[in-house]
Amino acid sequence: MRGVLLGVIWLILFPFSAGASHAAEHGVVILQYHHIGDDTPRVTSVTAAELEEHFQFLEDNDFTVVSLTEAQRLLESPDPMPNKAVAITFDDGWRNVYDNGIHIFKEFEFPFTIFINPKLMEETPHLYMSWEQLTELQSYGATIANHSNSHGHMTWRQQGESEQQWLARQRRDVVEAQQMLQKALPGEQPRQFAYPYGEFNPQLEAMLAEEGYIAFGQHSGPWGPATPTTQIPRFPASAQYADLKTLRTKLLSLPLPAVTTAPRNMVLEDGSKKVEVKVDVASSNDFDTSLLNCFYQGEQLKPQWRKLEHQLGDGWQLTLHLKNPPLGRSRVNCTVPSRSQQGRFYWHSVPLVRPDAEGRWPD
Repeated sequence: MRGVLLGVIWLILFPFSAGASHAAEHGVVILQYHHIGDDTPRVTSVTAAELEEHFQFLEDNDFTVVSLTEAQRLLESPDPMPNKAVAITFDDGWRNVYDNGIHIFKEFEFPFTIFINPKLMEETPHLYMSWEQLTELQSYGATIANHSNSHGHMTWRQQGESEQQWLARQRRDVVEAQQMLQKALPGEQPRQFAYPYGEFNPQLEAMLAEEGYIAFGQHSGPWGPATPTTQIPRFPASAQYADLKTLRTKLLSLPLPAVTTAPRNMVLEDGSKKVEVKVDVASSNDFDTSLLNCFYQGEQLKPQWRKLEHQLGDGWQLTLHLKNPPLGRSRVNCTVPSRSQQGRFYWHSVPLVRPDAEGRWPD
């Protein structure tokens, strides 16, 4: 089975190894927002003025804004991708997204996705949008999708809970949320899922795939042909990341033809002091692998390289050695400049989370 999976991965990556010309491979950059407001936690907020500035930048600079459904269709199609494709997402369904954003959605008429938690909507209706408001936003370009029913840390087990019981509980949480979406909203609702806190593991990925979902995290990078559809990255666009001086680089980024092969689980073992990260990168005429840079916790890392040869193509495996990962979530970001697209960078991110002795970490 592992050999078959590796063969499939290389079959996906093989097109990047072929051809003599320098041609950039395009993907879809997904922006992730939460709150719209100036009275909510800055770390997860943009002001209405900032959001309008982002949307105006997309319109003025010929970006193609697509829904997640259209993004998936484009990536699965043999037709060329748009040069600058972007998708827009909001997590949690906060009421201030409606109150402070509706005039922006009406003005620009961009497609966007709101990932919601139906159980939280019922328990604290003053904080979240109503079904009526979500239905209204559908007429202005919104797709409403699944963010789980309760927004818990999905990888956490309850005391005394077996792996089978834990996974069954998570499946119920996802299925019940989808049933509520389907009941409350008109039309067929897509099977698109955003992991709460961007946290997942192989068992959750397999469960969601069985249920027919594509799934989105909170690590960085564009969605490209090599991206596993249960590990789709998104760029945060709130707080310090809302600054267009830096957001512009992310909006113009390209998907590195790469897959993370280690660690397989983003949730590390308790007490991990050293972590070995391995990423397989397909060869491409549009970038020089020797110029690839990787960063972790503000430090530039020095990759070790190993040539890969496979019956379907060739490439390189980079290995990174991380020391003392912090408690909670972190990520490795690797970038390399495009030869054909001046000022644009290929990008790949590896999400990680280190638990404490109780298997927990801060929100």
